[in-house]
Parts: sequence; structure tokens; C-alpha cells
Amino acid sequence: MYIAKEKRKTNIAEYILYMWQIEDLIRAHDMDLEKINNGLVDHYSGSEEQIEEIRQWYRGLTDSMMLEGIKEKGHLQFLVVLMDDLNNFHFRLIDSSTQSEYQQLYMASVRDISELRKKMGDKEQITDVEVCLTALYGLLLMRLKNREVSEDTEKVFNRFSELMSELSRLYKLYDEGELEI
Repeated sequence: MYIAKEKRKTNIAEYILYMWQIEDLIRAHDMDLEKINNGLVDHYSGSEEQIEEIRQWYRGLTDSMMLEGIKEKGHLQFLVVLMDDLNNFHFRLIDSSTQSEYQQLYMASVRDISELRKKMGDKEQITDVEVCLTALYGLLLMRLKNREVSEDTEKVFNRFSELMSELSRLYKLYDEGELEI
């Protein structure tokens, strides 16, 4: 919870990826609060009040996942909305006359984004941001499973990472009122 709060303030893309990981951890514990408490919450250190706050945070997320019907797959609605906001911001940056650096990063990735979107089932409704984040989350999972990543794939993921990093940096500036688009 505390990590999520910090990531939400500092890097929106990392926050979304972190929350996807939390969703998967909740699923891995069968959406069972006792298992979540034993497997996740009990490993935190802190005051009783902080531990209870974390327990309630996991309970709220678990309840929301059940209510939203995403027990097996999918993302919490607030994360979907956040990704949509981030994607809208992404397109505003692409259309901006003052964001040439971001536009160059995007142009370096646009072909790979399109190719990956096709591999994801040619779902046109999948946004650029979701494609990049899904790829980066996939890379995280591959690394956790000690799977080999080809050099070409690593290069693509590095471009996606640079793009999402810059998008997050600009989003933070915009969110803090330090950037106008």
C-alpha cells in the first residue's frame, strides 16, 4: 500500500504495473483474505496500525476485484480509467508542438506497438499505452520465471520502457501544474 502510494505520486506507469502485480498476487492467493493475510500482509513490518491499514487495503482491493468480476483476469476499473487518461495524455503529447522529444520516442516505438497489438489478437481497442505496459509486465513475469529474452525483444522492451518513463515524467509535471499541453 505504501509502495503503491509512492509510485502513484512519482511514476504513473510503474504504479499501474505494480497494481497489476498486486492483482495477480491476490489471484494467486485465491482471493482468500486469510491466505492473503498469511501470505502477504504478515510479511510486512510496521506498527499494528500500519499492518491493519495494509490488511484493509488488500481487503478493499479483493472486494473490488470480486465485485467487478475480475477473479481470473482483467484489471480494476480505476486502473482501466487511469490507463485511458494516460493514453489520452499520450495523444495530446503526440499532437503537441512542444513535445518533439516525446514524439521521437513514440516514433521509434510505433511499429513495435502495432506489431505487438496484432499479436495480442489484433484488438484495435487496445491503446498504445496498454500495449506498452502489457509488454513491460510480460517482461517482468519472464524475468521472475528466469526465462530468456532475446536481444531483439530486449531492445523493443527498452524502447517501450523509455517511452513509458518519459510519459510518466511528463504526466507528473502536468499533474503538478508544471506543464501545459
